[in-house]
Amino acid sequence: MNITEKTRRIKNLALEAGFDKTGVAAAAVLPQAQYLKTWLAEGRHGEMQWMENYLDKRLDIRKLYPQARSVIMVAHNYFTPHQHSADKSTGKISRYAWGRDYHTIIKKKLKRLLQEFKELDPKIEGQIFCDTAPVQEKLWAVQAGLGWQGKNTNLLTKGFGSWLFLGGIVINQELEYDDPLPDYCGNCTACIDACPTSALKPYQLDARRCLSYLTIEYWNKPIPSEFFSKMNNWVFGCDICQDVCPWNRKAKPTAEPKYHPSPENRAPKLQALAELDEAAFKKRFKKSPVFRAKFQNFLRNVKIISGLGI
Repeated sequence: MNITEKTRRIKNLALEAGFDKTGVAAAAVLPQAQYLKTWLAEGRHGEMQWMENYLDKRLDIRKLYPQARSVIMVAHNYFTPHQHSADKSTGKISRYAWGRDYHTIIKKKLKRLLQEFKELDPKIEGQIFCDTAPVQEKLWAVQAGLGWQGKNTNLLTKGFGSWLFLGGIVINQELEYDDPLPDYCGNCTACIDACPTSALKPYQLDARRCLSYLTIEYWNKPIPSEFFSKMNNWVFGCDICQDVCPWNRKAKPTAEPKYHPSPENRAPKLQALAELDEAAFKKRFKKSPVFRAKFQNFLRNVKIISGLGI
């Protein structure tokens, strides 16, 4: 089997596994990877000190997996046609956390997919990743031709917008590689203009001002009061910069039923959330990305919103 045929069959296997987009890039140091050093040096990662760990691996995937020759990126659509409630007595949870935890869903698919690669060619060895490894997945998705990095720093694509979970498999064999796409953001600044905390500049995010960071990653500290009036009822995450993006206007609904929201999580009543104890929080959100915020931090978010929103 030649490289062209092997690449074609690997991509077909990825699509047959249920992924919505796939592409392949050569394992190397990415041109944009050094930006991470600047971002970290300026402290724009806030309290996410774990991003400083394994920096050599984040900059060069071959330091993570020395046999690396190719990076196969996949994307899984999570968009559902539901809307956030405008009712001030409800909290808002980011779309990506409405359903089941995507890590479990995607890792299961990736493990099975890697096995299928090995069945296709017994010489293939590899390693999967989905958020938990020190890999700059958005940059790899750009390099593999899945889309381009928008001004809100998210991966943007034609057909699916930015409502995509990413994952990948790095393997020990060379394949045919896809070309990165042009930047189709043009002169649009909708995401930057809409950000309530001014966390965005073109292609740059200051996590310290981002509502997603403040409500999810800013653990065990009080959220600065300057952000209280700007939280817009977001108790977990924020979708504003994606909601206003023109490329998301024609997003297609996901085929994965586990990403669809339960009614209680799509428009949760603030009073009900405020009354949760830790056991009830765990029961309700254990299989959801919301669980990452931890009970005390989630309750902190709810209390801030409850004081301003109702």
